[in-house]
Amino acid sequence: MRTHIYQCDNDRSCYKSHNGAVRAENVSGYPIHPYKLCKKKCTFASSKEHEEKQVNIVILKTKQNIEKTFKMSKKVLFAAILAMAIFLGQGVKAQDSIFSYAYQGNTLYYIINSAGGAVVVPPLWPDYDEENDATWTGYTEPSGAVVVPDSVPFGGTMHAITEVGHDAFYNCEMVTSVSLPASVTAIGSYAFGKCFSLTSLTIPEGVTEIPFSCFYYDSLLASVNLPASLTFIGEYALSKCFSLTSVTIPESVTEIPNRCFYDDRLLAEVNLPAGITFIGERAFTNCFALQTIIFPNSLTTLGYYAFGNCYSISEVSIPGSVNTIGEWVFSQCRNLQNVTLGEGVETIGYCAFRECVNLEHINIPSTLKEIGDYAFQYDSALNVDFILPEGFTTLGWTVFGDCVSLPTVSLPGTMTEIPGEDFWGCASLANVTIGEGITTIGEETFVNCTSLHQLVLPSTLESIGDSVFNGTTQLDTLVLKCSVPPTVGNGVFTNYNTLLIVPCSSLNAYQSHSVWGLFGNIVEDCGTAIDEYDAPDINIYATDGHIIVKGADGETVRIFDINGKSVRNSDLPSGVYIVIVGNRPAKKVLVMK
Repeated sequence: MRTHIYQCDNDRSCYKSHNGAVRAENVSGYPIHPYKLCKKKCTFASSKEHEEKQVNIVILKTKQNIEKTFKMSKKVLFAAILAMAIFLGQGVKAQDSIFSYAYQGNTLYYIINSAGGAVVVPPLWPDYDEENDATWTGYTEPSGAVVVPDSVPFGGTMHAITEVGHDAFYNCEMVTSVSLPASVTAIGSYAFGKCFSLTSLTIPEGVTEIPFSCFYYDSLLASVNLPASLTFIGEYALSKCFSLTSVTIPESVTEIPNRCFYDDRLLAEVNLPAGITFIGERAFTNCFALQTIIFPNSLTTLGYYAFGNCYSISEVSIPGSVNTIGEWVFSQCRNLQNVTLGEGVETIGYCAFRECVNLEHINIPSTLKEIGDYAFQYDSALNVDFILPEGFTTLGWTVFGDCVSLPTVSLPGTMTEIPGEDFWGCASLANVTIGEGITTIGEETFVNCTSLHQLVLPSTLESIGDSVFNGTTQLDTLVLKCSVPPTVGNGVFTNYNTLLIVPCSSLNAYQSHSVWGLFGNIVEDCGTAIDEYDAPDINIYATDGHIIVKGADGETVRIFDINGKSVRNSDLPSGVYIVIVGNRPAKKVLVMK
């Protein structure tokens, strides 16, 4: 979709989308009336062309305005109208006369377009007070159940109603329903915006577009039937319809645009067609009642904050066709419990699942390569062994901060750093694997991980940031595989009672180090300390005098002391033990009490 953006010096951003609807948006993201365009000199910028041009935007509304502004001859005037109409993508319409017609208790206003069809317009069209949205000032607004006739008389001829023009019923607060004839094939922007009493409307077959803000802020609109002929829905089209409970998107629609259903607080059911490829920014934000959303395999884009604050969604399955889960997409979905990610998902964006406080399970596809900052922060129910695949490269900042139920994390060697605060406050985290290849552990990574008893640091580790183990009071054993002591930031340890196991022949280097030398118990591993399984599915660690083996899945587990004597896995004394799982190679584990 080609979008032209006009950055005006009155702090508005205006654009003309591919369907020709002109729209303005203020800096806070809420729509300004779509026909309030800046008439000053603006900077033109294209989303596909990285260039800027200076253009003068002049809105030509009526012959009188044009003649007054330019004092042209009629021949030159017609050429100007035609050129500007083409530029704005609005087409040329016969807008010389506006007339009224009373029908079934309501008087509506019309013009005749160039094709001879009648268009419903507001009575002050086109010169109403745009700044104050005054489209009916001085006229009796329609009210109650409005029936638009099939045709109206003008100039001795009956003209079929073919279009509801922009702003036709805008701000008509007493209209409760509108019946449109089958001859209507087009509806303009804001046509039914702010009809605060409108409860239902059926859009005729043949209408192909629901443009920008068409039903914006229709707070009592409980149902709207979208025709099978529909191919395009504009931004804000059904935004702030507080009473809307369900909607079915026709099969011919492929995009749900930005803020389309934003703040539809009672919307509980949305049926997406099989061909949907795009769900835009904030498309369903604040749809508090939305319980279920099924994404088709055609979907490729989940935009910023698309389902933020959808408090009732309990489960989502994201197909592998979605390469990137956008920023904040499911943040604060408080009832979300289960997430399934398809093979093909590569990126989980910034804050994507932040504050999903009931999220318990999420699977990790083998294609995952990146998780953005704060992606799972405050997901206090997350209770899954989080095993990141080989090929994963980038972990953001504070990704699992305060995930107090998270038990296990495995970080592959295809990463190079743990940036910082990633496991802050993970009080249940007892088992962490840090892959060979990681060189940096950033500041405050394991702060207040009070269940972490032992940790193995890879031979590739070069630096440990400030306060990494601050408050990690139960850390009994720290195994360092790096012969050169890593550099250490400020306040990394709260105490120095932890047992350090260091590589053979590196004892002097650690004992003479300004920080590592503060530990009172440093021993060399010359073949009697801990080993780890290469296979990520097997996890072995010791706690409270027991050896825990995860992932054995029915395989026989045998435990021997360092002299080869079989022992019971109960109340084991401190020492090194040999563990054999099935026919796998023997591994050693250190038990500390």
